[in-house]
Amino acid sequence: MTIAGPMATTALGWHLHGEKRRAQTLATLESSPFDRVRMAACATRCTLDELEERVAELAAIGVDAELVLLHPGDGIADLGAAVRYLAEVVPRLAPHANVWWSLAADPAAFPFLSEHDWARLADLVAEEDPGHHPLSITVEAGSPLLWRRAFTHGSVRAPSPRDAWMQTRDHHKPVLMDMCGYEGDSDDPWLSLTAEQVVSQAWDGAVRRRYLTHGESYADDDGLTWSEAGGTLAGAAVPRLALLREVIAGTPAEARYRDRDAPMLELPGQFYLEFCGEHRFPQREYEVPAGRYEVEVIDTWEMTVTPLGVQEGETVSVPLPGTVGQAVRLRRRP
Repeated sequence: MTIAGPMATTALGWHLHGEKRRAQTLATLESSPFDRVRMAACATRCTLDELEERVAELAAIGVDAELVLLHPGDGIADLGAAVRYLAEVVPRLAPHANVWWSLAADPAAFPFLSEHDWARLADLVAEEDPGHHPLSITVEAGSPLLWRRAFTHGSVRAPSPRDAWMQTRDHHKPVLMDMCGYEGDSDDPWLSLTAEQVVSQAWDGAVRRRYLTHGESYADDDGLTWSEAGGTLAGAAVPRLALLREVIAGTPAEARYRDRDAPMLELPGQFYLEFCGEHRFPQREYEVPAGRYEVEVIDTWEMTVTPLGVQEGETVSVPLPGTVGQAVRLRRRP
């Protein structure tokens, strides 16, 4: 299974609110760069008919629904209850083509379930889903649960994309970062990142192939946040993530991460994308196979792509403005 370049956001309970807020959420998603939304299934707090209707509404605007199946407050008190719950919910939602599964966003909230139990539940979801939709569970980046056979990819929580990469670089499956912090102004450090931090982490994660799931925790007039309840987005990161999605969409699927002093995606002799991040490099040099390369500098915050012409030879020198958040893209030309 290939899970390349997803741009996801979190709006866990958007579907549990009234028609007005649900309509706001759908309109916001339709005009956003996001193609997937993480949402708690909460099938004990809404009917399966209603849940199916919301998933179908997302499909109509081209957005996948990543359903967090086991969520605190659903009344699941033991393994037997979890098995019965999943055996009802999964077959009902599995026919929808735009469904992903997340077994749980916080396994620690279910202390009565062991690692063996989680593996059994993952096998159950896989068995009940003939469409073989993507399946994960959100854990710390070093958790052995990531290696369980039924999971199609890893979903991790880590302080930074570098931490996630360091702990999963030998992983044999794709790895996504479902929690690296949200843009917001909460007292919780995980929910109070600046927009600049979110954009930097998203670029860093994308270049490392550890794609970051967006979140936003600014309270609106109703005292609710986007990642709790949907509605509208207020942060400054989203338009800048749209540029990242556009850049990643133009990146060859065969490009691979190269670990050097700044993270880089490369397809040797064809394509290079380096994110300089916090470094204020005055220039960068790249040793490449002989050829002609189109050079561009991308300011990830100002959302500009500056062409610097075509260079020919085995060394490409790129002047930079000496500010943070710069990226360099080289593409081979005839």
